[in-house]
Amino acid sequence: MQQIIRVIIFMLFQGFSYELLAQENYDITYEDASMKFGVLASPNGIGLFYRNSTPIRNKYSWCLDFSFTGVKQIKEKQVLNQRMVNTTPYVYGKVNRLYALRPMLGISKELAEKQNKNSVGVNAFAFLGPTFGFLKPNYVDIEFFDPTNPNVIISKSVRYNPEQYRFDQITGYSPFTHGMNETKIVGGLSFKLGTEFNWGYYSSDFKSIEVGLLIDWFPSRPELLHYVQNKIVYSSFYISFALGKNY
Repeated sequence: MQQIIRVIIFMLFQGFSYELLAQENYDITYEDASMKFGVLASPNGIGLFYRNSTPIRNKYSWCLDFSFTGVKQIKEKQVLNQRMVNTTPYVYGKVNRLYALRPMLGISKELAEKQNKNSVGVNAFAFLGPTFGFLKPNYVDIEFFDPTNPNVIISKSVRYNPEQYRFDQITGYSPFTHGMNETKIVGGLSFKLGTEFNWGYYSSDFKSIEVGLLIDWFPSRPELLHYVQNKIVYSSFYISFALGKNY
């Protein structure tokens, strides 16, 4: 009986060791499709992105990449009306906000493969695709004396026009939902390139940090700031963190 128990324990130990070895070997080299979802940060603010990668050959992969972020003018400057109480900051002259949805296709090249489950893999990539820009007008709250009763102050939400409303009238932004029904779509192109560093303890799951450059081209020159010539090309460096899965 004791000998049978020893045989069973030995077989279980061998099976467990085989699974660990298989897992370790699988971690050393694999060519799986993968997907990841994460957040990216740039001077434009915080955004979201999703990527699906499919291996081709020679450590190259086709990639489908979606990202959604805001787009800002570098000349934007926040101001605060200190002539009134209970005011909040707003960007002077910014009549519209721009948000970009970018479905892109591209290619990724593996520069360094993870040698074991605790090492780091490195990939370089470049993507190109259309941009769907959502141009939303800014609304601000203003205060003024009631024409019929000079002792009463009226507060009103209006579409921001720096030529029509004085700085000392504005108390801050209206709720974000104001003006959403007036949002317009502007088209363009986007280009993204960068380097990805990925790591993970298991072959099916991984984490990644990415640094890169994101460029948007809007030929219609959407109006963000009122008093300047708005740009056609917007570029910014970014850093991102994502959780991914091989499948």
